Amino acid sequence: MYGDSNEFKSFYQNDPDYGSSIMPENTQKKQSPRRRGGAAALGVILALLVAVSAFAGITWLSVGGADVQDALPERQTAADTPEVRTQSYYPLTAGEGLTVPQVYQKVVESVVAISCELETETNAPNSFFFGYGYGYGQDPMPRSGSATGTGIVFSEDGYIITNHHVVEDAVKITVTTHDGSEYTAELVGSDENTDIAVIKIAASGLIPAEFGDSASVIVGEAALVVGNPLGSTFAETLTTGVISSTARTITINQSTMTLIQTDAAVNPGNSGGPLANSRGQVVGVVNAKISRDDVEGIGFAIPSSTAVRVASDIIDHGYVASRPMLGIIVRSVTSEQAAYYGLEAGITVTEVSEGSAAAEAGIEVGDKIIAFNGVAVSTSAELNYEKEKCRIGDAATITVMRGGQSMDLTVRLKGGTAN
Repeated sequence: MYGDSNEFKSFYQNDPDYGSSIMPENTQKKQSPRRRGGAAALGVILALLVAVSAFAGITWLSVGGADVQDALPERQTAADTPEVRTQSYYPLTAGEGLTVPQVYQKVVESVVAISCELETETNAPNSFFFGYGYGYGQDPMPRSGSATGTGIVFSEDGYIITNHHVVEDAVKITVTTHDGSEYTAELVGSDENTDIAVIKIAASGLIPAEFGDSASVIVGEAALVVGNPLGSTFAETLTTGVISSTARTITINQSTMTLIQTDAAVNPGNSGGPLANSRGQVVGVVNAKISRDDVEGIGFAIPSSTAVRVASDIIDHGYVASRPMLGIIVRSVTSEQAAYYGLEAGITVTEVSEGSAAAEAGIEVGDKIIAFNGVAVSTSAELNYEKEKCRIGDAATITVMRGGQSMDLTVRLKGGTAN
C-alpha cells in the first residue's frame, strides 16, 4: 500500500504505470521501481468514482520488517465445520450459514504467511507496453529490505495466490503454512495489472481454499478477513465486517481497478489474504485500504472471479492468456508530469508490434490515443482499464490524433503470448 503526499501514507513505494503480466525469469522479467518496508513513499492519487470526490491515501497491505520466522500461534479448536448449505442469505451468526468460529476454522487452514527478501535495482523510465508481458514505470527508485504478506492455498500440491506487490522484486520468498511448516517458494508468475501473483512450494496435502462467486456478493452481507497483519506477530488474525460495496472503481498509482469494498479491518500484512463470506468461501483477495487519519473501515479486495482467472492463466500458460492485447508500446504522460518535465501530456504510441491487433488496425508510431470505444483516455491506466472491459476477438474503436486530425480506427483484439 502506498501514499505519503501530505495526507497520504505509505508502506512501500510504487511506480505510476500499472499494466501487463510479469513473467518469471524463464519468460520475461519486468523490472519495476516499487518497494515496501522502510523506503520513502511516493505520492499517489486515489480516484474514487462515487458521489463524493476526495483525495485519500491508499495503501497496499504488505509490510516490511516483520519477522515471519516467529512461531505461529497454536491452532484454535472448534467444532467440525458442518455441511455448507446453498441459501443466498449470508448471516454473520449461527443459522443458514456458518458461525464466525466455523468460518475461521474452515478458512485458516488455507492461509499462509509470506516473507520476502527484496533486491535493489533501478528501472528505465516512462514507457508502458500494452502487449506481451512487461512494462516500465517512471521515476526509478532503489528498493531493498523485506516485506511480509499473506497467501491463499490454491491447490493441494503447493500453488498459492497472493498479491503482485507482496512478492515483487523478491529474491527469496519464504512461506509458513498453518501447521508451522516453512518452505522456500518460487515465483510462478505475477500480473501487475490485477495485483495477483502465484507462487509454488514443494508441498502436498495442503488444504485449498474454497473460492466463491464474487459476482453474487451483495452489500451488507458478512465479510470476514483472515491474515497476518504486521507479520507473524499477529498471524492468523480474524476480523469481521460487511461488504460495503460490490464494485468500487479506484485508481492507485495510475492503475485503475474495480474492487470489493469492506469495513472489516485490514492492515499492512493482510495483503494477499482472503476476504470470505459466511459460507467460508473466498470471494476476494485483500490488497488495499484507504489510509488517512480521518478515515476508518475502507478496505478493498480483488474479486475472486478475477483472482481465479488470472491465477489459472499464470499456472497454465505463464501469463494472462485471457487478456486482450493491442500490441503497442506507449509513452503515457500525465498533465502534472508534462508540466514538470516539459513533455506533451497524453498517450503517444512509440512502438507497434508486427502482426499485432494495433498494426492490423492501422495504428502508427506517433499516434496520440485519445479515446477507446468512445471513452476519453489520457493515461495508460485509463486505456488499459477500458481495454480490459473487452474480450479477445472483440472489435473496439480507438480514436487517435494524427497530423492534427482525429480518426477512428477499428481494432480486433487479440490474445497475448509469453514472448
